[in-house]
Parts: sequence; structure tokens; C-alpha cells
Amino acid sequence: MLRLLIGSRNCNIIYRRCCSTIKEKVEVQPENPSIYETVFSFPFIKYVALFQRLKVYHLTGTSIAIPGCGLMEIMDVLPPGALYAAAYIGVTGTAVLSLFSLPFKNIIGYLYIRVDNQKIKISSVDFWGKRKDRIVKVDDWCPLLDIQPKTLDALYLSPQLSDGTKYKLFVKFGNVLDAKRMGEVLE
Repeated sequence: MLRLLIGSRNCNIIYRRCCSTIKEKVEVQPENPSIYETVFSFPFIKYVALFQRLKVYHLTGTSIAIPGCGLMEIMDVLPPGALYAAAYIGVTGTAVLSLFSLPFKNIIGYLYIRVDNQKIKISSVDFWGKRKDRIVKVDDWCPLLDIQPKTLDALYLSPQLSDGTKYKLFVKFGNVLDAKRMGEVLE
């Protein structure tokens, strides 16, 4: 109705003027991914992510199975106690999967260093199995040699950021693609 009153030509002019000023003020240039070079990759990260996502799939199946078993128990399709069995298996399975997946939180899958050695891009897997990319300045990365040695250093290193975020870096099982740059920037 409004287009009929104003006219489609005037409406297009107004739209172009409004959108062009908004785009100029709001548009933010994302960082160019080609300015980062891969220095480390962990080939088993996809299996870790799948294991982390397993609890999400189990929880989804449990949230479907419990009401379904309850309805079928009410309709006398399933014997009495099926609802309790489904709830017990679902809740216990989710708790066990969550407990066993805690050590696999924040594992670094890929490390990228910017060409000018000013920023690091950390790609890790979170508790729910999703990839999290984080770009930090080199100054925010605590050097690996400054961290106190731990007994698990033979298995993985525990780098941390200045804000307290801790990661796990499996150098022994991963592929170090550029050892010189990784040593200069991260250590």
C-alpha cells in the first residue's frame, strides 16, 4: 500500500540512500584468512570432536525417548517401568559421557600464526564438540618455557593465555608444519 502511495521509483531511491549510509557505518572488514600460516595441526581432532558431540546426540535421543516411553507406557504398549528404565539409561549415559569427555576440552586442532608474527589464531574443540576459533595477540600467549613443568608434559603441553584460558597442545601426536616460526613466536 505504501509503495502505491510513494511510488516504486521513489521507494528504491530512499532504500538505496538509507542502505548505503548504513553499510558504510556498520560494515566491518573481517580479517583476511590468507594472512595466517598454519604452523601446527592435530590430525585426530575430528575424532575428538565426534567424541565430544556424542553426548549431545545421546542427550537428544534421551529427550525424545523418555516422553515416547512415557506415552507408550500409558497406552499399554510397553510394560510398566519402561519410563524409569529409559530415564535411568539416558541420564546415566549422559553423565558418564560428560565425565569422560572433560579431559578432551580445549584441545588445539590447528595453530595459525600471522605473517607479521603479531597474532595467533587458535582453533580448538570445546566441551560440546564445536570448533572455536580465537585470534589473540602474541603478547597474550604465555610462553611455553615460562610455564611450570607438569608430569603430563610428555603427553601434551598446557599453553595458557593471559586471561587464564588453558588449552591442550598434543605436539607429540600432531604435525608441526613450521617448527622455526612456532618456536620463535610461541616459546
